[in-house]
Amino acid sequence: MAAGVVDELAISTAPVVLGGGKLLFAGFGQDLDLEILGTWSSPYATHVHYALAAAC
Repeated sequence: MAAGVVDELAISTAPVVLGGGKLLFAGFGQDLDLEILGTWSSPYATHVHYALAAAC
């Protein structure tokens, strides 16, 4: 993402936390402008498809 070669992200999250959890964008120093393209959910996970509009 920092190199500008990522156009879209697909992120799936499940309601299970092992330990303290994990920060998804830890260490990434730029703000992201994300546009939601679609969402899908089930009893086990939520899936979100994003377009990366711009990086600050």
